Amino acid sequence: MKTAVERYLRDPEGEADGFWQNGPLLWVDWRDYDEWIVQGVCEQLPACFTYEVRDSVLPRGQDILLVRDGTAAAIPYAPERMDRDTTLRAVQAFIAPDYQLRCFVPSMENDTLGFCLLPAADWGRLEAEFGARAVAQQFRPIGPGSRMFGG
Repeated sequence: MKTAVERYLRDPEGEADGFWQNGPLLWVDWRDYDEWIVQGVCEQLPACFTYEVRDSVLPRGQDILLVRDGTAAAIPYAPERMDRDTTLRAVQAFIAPDYQLRCFVPSMENDTLGFCLLPAADWGRLEAEFGARAVAQQFRPIGPGSRMFGG
């Protein structure tokens, strides 16, 4: 994974087609169920955490709990709906500080976005080699105020 990201950062134009098609990206469509997003990240980090989906009495109908070491944290959705942005921000906060999920910026013009998941130490090494700004221009970190799908 890391080498594909390095190759892409060295030559974004030359590596674009291959990275879009075969890069280490988790693709999320605006119509995907939030559970599928969590499942995709969990499959890439099987030893890091698990998750549970539970029925909710709130209008959204479900809750997603992220579970690590016997401790569960509910994704903080609005009462009326689940949304991709909240799911992605909550997953990022849950896997930090060990891992970072970043949005592949060139995909942000579409209704399906790519996300790249690497250990935080690898992102730090990439930032040291290519510069934090150059890395963020291609792979935007996800934080508390991040908006990807507009939710």
